[in-house]
Amino acid sequence: MKLVESGIRVFTLAQGTGARWLREELSALSVKTALAEGCVEELGHDGDSAAWDAVAAVRGATSYLTAFREQLKEQATFVQRWTGTDDKVVDDKRGEAFVKIARKWALPRPWKLSDPVAVESSHLRPSNWKWATAIEAFEAQNVA
Repeated sequence: MKLVESGIRVFTLAQGTGARWLREELSALSVKTALAEGCVEELGHDGDSAAWDAVAAVRGATSYLTAFREQLKEQATFVQRWTGTDDKVVDDKRGEAFVKIARKWALPRPWKLSDPVAVESSHLRPSNWKWATAIEAFEAQNVA
């Protein structure tokens, strides 16, 4: 990695470009769930560290800004899947990091509910009889 890449990274993070790009990606994916500013910042920082690791892994074959933009697209896709479906996100390390952030910031999820089914109750006697007999026993103790 070059010194220029480090400077670009610091300048990009200082401007808050990651949060703005992430919001643009969420808007492009039509995510309607409002995210807290802290959640957006944490997702941006997670994307930044993943992009920096990716640039270090390929030893400068790609630019930091390109890798950062790709990571933010991935984060936006995670948010879209998390808030739009009840499917399992991803089983890899990146998916686990996102799930941790999503749970920390209480991002909502739709729940699949089963179809309601009526079940016949088989009580031998009404449940309030037991309650009434307990009162009678209590009154009998207090009267004596």
